[in-house]
Amino acid sequence: MQFDVVSLGDHLPDPHTGSYNETQAERFQFWVELGHRADKAGYGAIWLGEHHCCDYIGSSPQMVLASIAMRSEKIRLGTAVSLLPNHDSVRLAEEFATLDLLSQGRAEIGFGSGYTAHTFDLFGQNMDDMAAISAENLSLLRTLWDEKDIDWSGKFRAPIRQSALQPRTFSGRSIPINIATASNEENARNAGRHGYKLMLMTVVGQFSDMRYLAEAYRDAYRQSDHDPAGMSVAAVAYVHVQNSGQAARDTWFPYRDNYRAFTKLLTESKGLTFGVRELSKRIAKERFIAREADLCGDPSEVTAQILKANTDLGGIDRLICYVDCGGMAGPMVLDSVELFAATIMPAVNDALAS
Repeated sequence: MQFDVVSLGDHLPDPHTGSYNETQAERFQFWVELGHRADKAGYGAIWLGEHHCCDYIGSSPQMVLASIAMRSEKIRLGTAVSLLPNHDSVRLAEEFATLDLLSQGRAEIGFGSGYTAHTFDLFGQNMDDMAAISAENLSLLRTLWDEKDIDWSGKFRAPIRQSALQPRTFSGRSIPINIATASNEENARNAGRHGYKLMLMTVVGQFSDMRYLAEAYRDAYRQSDHDPAGMSVAAVAYVHVQNSGQAARDTWFPYRDNYRAFTKLLTESKGLTFGVRELSKRIAKERFIAREADLCGDPSEVTAQILKANTDLGGIDRLICYVDCGGMAGPMVLDSVELFAATIMPAVNDALAS
């Protein structure tokens, strides 16, 4: 199992003091430091989220990832997620080709539609067109990365005539694409059909609630005769670890509850996208509250939780650890990230190999 880290970019006051532990500038510097430390500790990738006009302040994750590229050597650099329907594909293709060159081929991109409806109003779009815009944008993005003489037309943007994307990606082909979903089985199947990677947003409900998506993806991937080595199911989970399990829970729970209160208020004020509405109907309220995706405790406890999650999902290729939500101070986050790498990563993989 590969282990990654993720931040969705919230910047909240500490629930204990009501004050921010870092300024916005310091928080951005923390994310660069997180990428640097994760690289040294042996994580496979760092993923940064994208949001707009709210207390998620990470509106341009590819810029932060470019900074991390300059302070890292091996770690892959991805978005969780870039808001596919809200971007112009040409600009997105150019920016990620640039990131890929700066990192010498370490860029990845995760796609989704986000979970708040206000982004569509912000960019002057109709949310009813979300699926159609996403499909067109994704197709154009692949064309821009893979072809050098482009003659393209679509429904939602101006045509492109006799053009070629510059700069090219490091490989000269598409960078790895990850499709994020929390509920949509057809999205999971499409990811498999096209040979993309699947990113399960298992931060609500229980891991077993998402197994049907993982199985739909794997079935479609195998039936499409893609290289088996490229098939990948990633699960996202909140993670906090300390040497004492009770200390970890005492530390983590106030930040978890602070983050829940923030997201509840945000969705009530900004509205939900279709996918999150679908998920809220599928999973009962009590299963949102009793989340298995909170991996918290001492190293042995969290190891056991991950092994159970692996069984419940029918296998996890990558566990993406959401490490910094709710206003937690940077040094506390980094201590957990490094302890996890030193103790849990080898323990999980030793158990899976036995």
